[in-house]
Amino acid sequence: MKLSQMRYFSAVCHLGGITRAAERLHISQPAVTAAIQSLEDELGVLLLSRGGRTLVPTPDGETFLARCDSILEEVDGLTADFQALSRRRTTLSVGVPPMVAFFLFPKIFAEFTGSHPEVRIRLTEAGSDTARDMVRSGQLDLAIIAMGETPPAALEAQLLLRTPMMYCTGPDTPMANRERAELRDIAAAPLILFTSGHYHQAQLQSRFRSAGLTPNVLFYSNQLLTIKSFIRQNLAGAFLLPQVIEPGEDIVALPVDPPLLLNIAVVWRRDVFLTRETRQFIHFMKSRFE
Repeated sequence: MKLSQMRYFSAVCHLGGITRAAERLHISQPAVTAAIQSLEDELGVLLLSRGGRTLVPTPDGETFLARCDSILEEVDGLTADFQALSRRRTTLSVGVPPMVAFFLFPKIFAEFTGSHPEVRIRLTEAGSDTARDMVRSGQLDLAIIAMGETPPAALEAQLLLRTPMMYCTGPDTPMANRERAELRDIAAAPLILFTSGHYHQAQLQSRFRSAGLTPNVLFYSNQLLTIKSFIRQNLAGAFLLPQVIEPGEDIVALPVDPPLLLNIAVVWRRDVFLTRETRQFIHFMKSRFE
């Protein structure tokens, strides 16, 4: 049994004849006749009474018509729903933390939209932990986040790069001439930290607590340009990714002892259907970093 046979039969019943059904369906009358006869042969019952001027369903045909119309309505609704979903999904919502957005996303955005002009990207700037939760709740299609060694619960992940977090200080601070920065010395100096919702922030707070240290936090901020301005003027230090430090910026980036390594990955929900645009973006990111 085919959906086309069911559709032809339903049209004949509702329009009262093969001629009208063929005109409505834009096919030939013999094709409609052959489809219904094939359907009757398959079911082993007579579906249409052919004695009068108009075709009407037999009692068996009435029963079949009711089931047939219900199935066709469900199929048409399903098709319409997913066509609408496909049209909406030409916009891809992506979350990204401030530092990742600063060094990574402008180039990625230009390359991806250049090769996929039909896809619009709606960017949301949020800390890695916040963006992760927004993907889980369905508020975002994807996120590029910092994470640990394993993907967050309920999410799939494609690793893009592994990078250390650096302690950054001004050129005229006591820390500037050192080869590496130890946690005890960092805690004693004025420090700018990112606000809550950032993966590396939670890792740093955990390290300070484990070492029995209370950092001398000057203030909390997600504004990268503001943070870097305070560093250049020797007013405070901060933890930054090395990729956001530009040449000649008068910022000294020191490895942290022990090292604080971050995995930068694109993540998406494990339990949802991935749209074509989502798959394209994941594939693009994977190929871009391979």
